[in-house]
Amino acid sequence: MPDRFQNHANDIPVTAGVPCRVVKESGEVTEKETGIIVEKELEVSVNGIPAFRLTCTPEHLTELILGRLCTEGIIRSAEEVEHLFICGEGNIAEVRLTEDCTFEPYTGAEPTCCTGNRQLIQRAGEESAAVLPKVTPEPGTVFGLAEHFRRDGELHRSTGGAHSCYLRLEDGQVLSFEDVGRHNALDKAVGAMLLAHADPGSCILFTTGRVAEDLARKVIAAGIPVLISKAVPTEAAVRLSKEAGLTLICRAWPDSYELYS
Repeated sequence: MPDRFQNHANDIPVTAGVPCRVVKESGEVTEKETGIIVEKELEVSVNGIPAFRLTCTPEHLTELILGRLCTEGIIRSAEEVEHLFICGEGNIAEVRLTEDCTFEPYTGAEPTCCTGNRQLIQRAGEESAAVLPKVTPEPGTVFGLAEHFRRDGELHRSTGGAHSCYLRLEDGQVLSFEDVGRHNALDKAVGAMLLAHADPGSCILFTTGRVAEDLARKVIAAGIPVLISKAVPTEAAVRLSKEAGLTLICRAWPDSYELYS
């Protein structure tokens, strides 16, 4: 990680043990402690302007911020970030870019998992019309990523409540990221791509979340030509993918998948 990226929130726990009662249909009641996801509210400013407020799992925060800046159309590479600072509590982050950017200050809170992740693109008036390079992965590549999902991520395995996103690099290396929100997990993967200085056109993303239009738009903004999901797409996401040249594969399991565009 470059020295200009200062993340002081690396030791924040991502799960917590919480007591609960288990009630069965038979009437039996037992007590146990269960692991649940810890979520934090992270406020991010860019060049001194409040940019966004995220509800997220407090790990890979540098990747999350870089990825969100990329999928919002603010940056294209990590080199455009002069300085990134995250406080020790993981609540405040300050980003300084090498060039000025213009958008209205943002004061609302973004939900954990639903839509509404296009604020900066809309404010900056930078809706991308670029068409992605046409890439169709080999079936073995798709099934291999589905197998990664089948093995399950550590956070989901311990809590049952996390979304995962896998980034496949050109050399076949697969990086895994988890978060309470599917958008955040995807942004973390995009941020990792920027830190690795990888060519977006050679990368593939696999998400465990449903692919709505806003999720597809984030992948297009990042310049990644292939999005795979174990879940289903919406009609708007399929239409947008065809317009932008995004190869969209859904219901991807170890033995079958559906190719939409």
